[in-house]
Amino acid sequence: MKILEIKNNKGVAIIMTILLMSLILFLSLYFLSFSLTEKKISHSQSSGEKTYYLAEAGIAEMVWRLKNNEDYKNNFESNSSWATSFTRNNPFGADSGSYTVSITNTSRAHGEISSVGTIGVGDSISQRVIKTVVYKALGQSGVEDSTVYADGNIDITAGIVNFRNGSAYSNNIFNLNLGSDITVDSDLKAAGNYNKSWTSTDHIAGSIYAHNYPPEPDPISMPAIDFDSVSPASYKNIADVIYTSAEFEDLMEDNQDLILNNPITYVDGDVELRGGQSLTVNGLLVVGRDFIVGSGYCWSWRCGNNSITVNHTEGEPSGILAKRKIYFKLWTGNIDISGLVYANDQLDILSFPLGFNFDVVGGLISRKLTITSVWQPINITHNNDYLVEVLGATDFSPVITVEHWEEEY
Repeated sequence: MKILEIKNNKGVAIIMTILLMSLILFLSLYFLSFSLTEKKISHSQSSGEKTYYLAEAGIAEMVWRLKNNEDYKNNFESNSSWATSFTRNNPFGADSGSYTVSITNTSRAHGEISSVGTIGVGDSISQRVIKTVVYKALGQSGVEDSTVYADGNIDITAGIVNFRNGSAYSNNIFNLNLGSDITVDSDLKAAGNYNKSWTSTDHIAGSIYAHNYPPEPDPISMPAIDFDSVSPASYKNIADVIYTSAEFEDLMEDNQDLILNNPITYVDGDVELRGGQSLTVNGLLVVGRDFIVGSGYCWSWRCGNNSITVNHTEGEPSGILAKRKIYFKLWTGNIDISGLVYANDQLDILSFPLGFNFDVVGGLISRKLTITSVWQPINITHNNDYLVEVLGATDFSPVITVEHWEEEY
């Protein structure tokens, strides 16, 4: 009996020894595998950081080229469909990887940059991608690409309006009411809400940015105009000719088809077109108070709708500026303006009649804009050069923003 017990104890010891050795071997393999995995993760993370900074270096080089390389700079600022790319291998010494950078313009001086940084990791590669949006202000007028700018509300009621070659911007609320129909070639922007009635229609090629369509746009201050200060640069002081309101009234009464050939004409008071008046401005008309068109069908012995033509000369300011309000009323005729229409207070287009054209190439800027009962389409086309010639240019300032970055191994 004792011999059998000893033999059984020896068998248990062998089994226990084998099990213990197996457990030690398993734990050793586990810790070895864990250590190798941690090493791979650490190496991968290190390589990932290197490739990310490689991609950032590619972005930095592209931005440098846009600022300093004449070929890149000229194409970026003048060619809306420009695209190019380049690759740099081992930029920081042997085996330091590479980056490939490309840029595609979405419009003049607006581009999307993509930079791919790559480093070899054994038999595989580590890769990072950074995508960046680049924008450079090209001597803009201060209202960005706005065809119309209102520091307060824009109210369109029962109207058809086309905003061409740019955006429509309200620094407060943008209201679209009573069967109105608008077309915007770029974005509709309102620092307040954008309200559209169920009977109205909008055709917006870009996006809506408003308080109730976030993100709301950045605020834009209304560009200021110096009408009549003591400054030598005020429009009254640089005008080629100055009329009182009564003198200009007499001038229109004597000339139903009045043509102003001076580059800058200043009227110290109100201007009112009525009785079939035709006014052609070959330059800039600056009004010290209100500018009113079409308030009366008849004036003395003559009757008819009242028309305005403003012609632009390259490098010279053009348009109509009013220190207070601008009204286009029922008896307005053809409006053909190449330049800026600026009202320091309110700008109203009321009951524009059928059978006539309303075309402005340049832009509208006012404290508040109201368009009511306009069944004939109104066309407002943004032209930054025309606006700059009146308002002056903002400084050149490249702005770089990183939208997001993605990782690829």
